[in-house]
Amino acid sequence: MGKKRRTKKGFRVLDVTIYLVLAIVLVGAGFAAALVMSAIRDLPALANLEPEASEISILYDRNGDIWTELRSSEYRVPATIKNMPQHLVDAVLAAEDHRFYTHPGFDLRAIFRALYQNIKDDSSLQGGSTITQQLAKIAFLEQDRTLKRKVQDAIVATLMERKYTKKEILEMYMNQVNFGRGAYGVEAAARAYFGKSVSELDIGEAAFIAGTIRAPSYYGDKSNIEQALNRRNTVLNQMAEYGFLTQDEAEVYKSRPLNIIDHEPMVVTEGGHFLDYVLQQLLSRYPSDLVYGGGLRVYTTYSPGAQRAAESAINQVLDPVFPFKAEQDNIEAASVVMDVKTGHLLALVGGRRHESMLGWNRAIDAKRQPGSAFKPISVYIPALEQGMGPYTVIDDAPVTWVDPTTGEKFSPRNYSGTFQGLVTMRSGVRQSLNVVACKVQDMVGLRNSLEMSEKLGITTLVKTPVSGGRADLTRSLALGGLTYGVRPLDMAVAFGTLANRGIQVEPISILKVEDKNGNVLEEHGINRKIVISEESAYLMTSMLQDVLTVSGGTGQAAYFGRPAAGKTGTTSDWKDAWFCGYTPSTVGVVWMGYDQEKTMSQWRITGGSYPARIWNSMMKTITAEMPVESFTRPDTIVEVEVCKYSGLLPGPYCPAEHLITELGVKGKTPVSVCDYHFVGDKPGDEPIDEPVDEPGGH
Repeated sequence: MGKKRRTKKGFRVLDVTIYLVLAIVLVGAGFAAALVMSAIRDLPALANLEPEASEISILYDRNGDIWTELRSSEYRVPATIKNMPQHLVDAVLAAEDHRFYTHPGFDLRAIFRALYQNIKDDSSLQGGSTITQQLAKIAFLEQDRTLKRKVQDAIVATLMERKYTKKEILEMYMNQVNFGRGAYGVEAAARAYFGKSVSELDIGEAAFIAGTIRAPSYYGDKSNIEQALNRRNTVLNQMAEYGFLTQDEAEVYKSRPLNIIDHEPMVVTEGGHFLDYVLQQLLSRYPSDLVYGGGLRVYTTYSPGAQRAAESAINQVLDPVFPFKAEQDNIEAASVVMDVKTGHLLALVGGRRHESMLGWNRAIDAKRQPGSAFKPISVYIPALEQGMGPYTVIDDAPVTWVDPTTGEKFSPRNYSGTFQGLVTMRSGVRQSLNVVACKVQDMVGLRNSLEMSEKLGITTLVKTPVSGGRADLTRSLALGGLTYGVRPLDMAVAFGTLANRGIQVEPISILKVEDKNGNVLEEHGINRKIVISEESAYLMTSMLQDVLTVSGGTGQAAYFGRPAAGKTGTTSDWKDAWFCGYTPSTVGVVWMGYDQEKTMSQWRITGGSYPARIWNSMMKTITAEMPVESFTRPDTIVEVEVCKYSGLLPGPYCPAEHLITELGVKGKTPVSVCDYHFVGDKPGDEPIDEPVDEPGGH
């Protein structure tokens, strides 16, 4: 009986053991099945397995060179696998996954090791992922390190291995992995650490970059240079161990110093306000994540040379006299430079310092009173269009107009405080005589004056009264007294129309935008329209040339030895000073004043002083490499001899010294004979028409 009892006891132990093992297996299988099901259930959508990554957008200047980069928090520059040196690929494989070409996307030994670690101390999983699993994690999965995540890695990695070749997976990985210093992808890493393209990396540099993948923020910190050096040497040893190079080769590169550069992201130091203008346009049309991280290729009209000339001119002229002081009220300046034939903006200076991105841009955003710089736009161009000419005579004498509605009186006065009597339009333009401008406006009509200003490109005019009854259909329009003022950009468009023989071109800063695949999202050509006659543009240009080159001209400080034309502008309260000028190919506008619209009367700053000097310096540099051009004279422009006191053909009593040769439009020149001189006139009885050379111009 004892034997029977022992047998039963033995069966009981065996049964318990079997049942226990079966239970453990079943529980384990159930746990594994539940884990797998949960992992599958919570996988992200895998309809499109191609990982999407942010990519820097690149802006190009007008020469096709890289101007700057726009990036999100990830600095990424894509590179193809064929442009990556083989020793870099080998270094990454040695450091991260030397069995990459033989496994199906996951490594069972690594998974079991991770499982053991998790059961052993219930901690997060550490390492062991293949390159394909790492790519899956980067592209699709959360960054937490759990057993469930590890299973998801393996599932997604398997799917990716079925969809892509090993080379495609490796290329995606090399373009997406974090290498520290904000650099994602090997091209960005090569630039961030060594200031070179990925194709130029040597073996030691490649080993270092591969080594940073394990702890990018740690090894990428230059204060940990010794640890980074040790990590590079470890990778070189691994490359030798796995047959990617010999041990002797590894020792050679281990003996070399690690020449990591001090890295700063590409920052625009010139043209900040131009960049702001481009960004404003991009952000108005595309989502910000596309602009900063969508890999756009933006081709602009930006000219580094013109921008440098404009910024340098402002600094060199103003800094010695009006030093810029941070956190204080400073006299500010702005400028716009544009190609008159294409409308391509070449330079924008929105202030003496670029202090913040997308900040106040005086070249684009500011509306300031233009003063006498507005006279060609609101007065003389409409007069020429109506058939008047440079020979037209106006009486520079006191006058008062009374508003029939308000009873308000308007009595313009010249800058000099004096009057000159009978003067030609050319003389009135050259000396910027206010009374003459107002009388010519009276001749052409207020509405024609307003409509021509708008036609020439001024976008800030008030045509119907706003609060307080203010509008720009007023006599003060002749002298640039506006409700809100004008933008420097608009003034460039208006004066550029004169330079371009009456053809207005729309200002352009962006030529083309492509997405990261090369598809054209937008493209801009030249948008032209004729707004005034070629004859009017030429006659106005001829008079504005005198402003720079003839004694008494208010803009003589702007003349730099080439054919050029321009107009000064100074407000009566000394709050704004302008110079707007052009050559046959390029228009430039300069404004100067306080943001708070404080007076500059203590320095008597006029448009003919600092703004003209800035324009001179800027345009001299910009046009230095251009061929010398003259303004094209239309065939319909003819010379005509007239009496300077009547603007009519010489009569029998006109003294020879009172006859001048002027320009006019064929078929529209005077046909009447002078009615100013008559029999009995004596030389010397006529008014003196000597130009007044006012201090600094205006």
